[in-house]
Amino acid sequence: MPRRARPAGAIMTPYASGRGSAPAGVLEARCDALHICLFGRVAADGGERALAEHEITAPRIRAAALLTYRGACGTSRQIRVSDRHVSIIPAGHAYTAEWNADAEITRLSVKPGFLTALARANGHRGVEIMPQYACVDPFMWHLARSIEQQMRSRRVLEQSYVESLAMVIGQHLLATYTDTSLSASSPGGLPRYKIRRAIEFIRAHFKEDIGFKDIAAQLDMSPFHFARMFKESTQESPHQFIMRCRIEAAKKMLIESEQSIADIADEVGYKSQSYFTTRFARLVGLTPAAFRSAR
Repeated sequence: MPRRARPAGAIMTPYASGRGSAPAGVLEARCDALHICLFGRVAADGGERALAEHEITAPRIRAAALLTYRGACGTSRQIRVSDRHVSIIPAGHAYTAEWNADAEITRLSVKPGFLTALARANGHRGVEIMPQYACVDPFMWHLARSIEQQMRSRRVLEQSYVESLAMVIGQHLLATYTDTSLSASSPGGLPRYKIRRAIEFIRAHFKEDIGFKDIAAQLDMSPFHFARMFKESTQESPHQFIMRCRIEAAKKMLIESEQSIADIADEVGYKSQSYFTTRFARLVGLTPAAFRSAR
């Protein structure tokens, strides 16, 4: 009798860390593009792991970890992750995670081949996910909570549902965490290395009063030629990209600190709190105060 294909349902399987801790239940669901794991208990295993897939980790209530990874220069760096964060770590990046006792997490693993195919279908030449070790991502955070609820209540997830989740997660990763969105229909865009240099400069200086002329000077390009080619390559103007960096930094500070909104506005580069509030609400859909209270 031929073997029946395994469905993409959620099932209970045993899990135990490599350091001999007590096993705990794991809920799983999968399709060809996505593997979902709900870990009921994760031991504080400090071993370094290199990823074969793009990994999204959403800690649940009271879960916390110390992540150790290698920076751009190869130096070891550390960052603390709490249940308010989401970690997005690309395939091939090695890291160490030391979780607190009895931490519960949700992990979403996306196949690189699926994301590459999705990027090409969207008109991009390639895809390179930028690592986010402790980011504030309300969309992904709430999506993880919704997946947890569905898996715990229904126990089995239909194949079509898991495949739909893969598409939603893939599109979100491409729209939010890729810097190499060179469109095949825009051959006049910036070379990839110039995009990288421009984005690195923006991320290092977005809190300052910089404009596209400052960025263009780093690339030895005329300002207006740079601005046009940057938008062709990223689908955002330099000004829009700077504003997005500022708002993302503000979101993180609103969640992680007790600073006043006025102080946060000033720290991310806005001299006017009212203008900061207007920009924040336009991009996020909530005022800074409402965003803070919602989390």
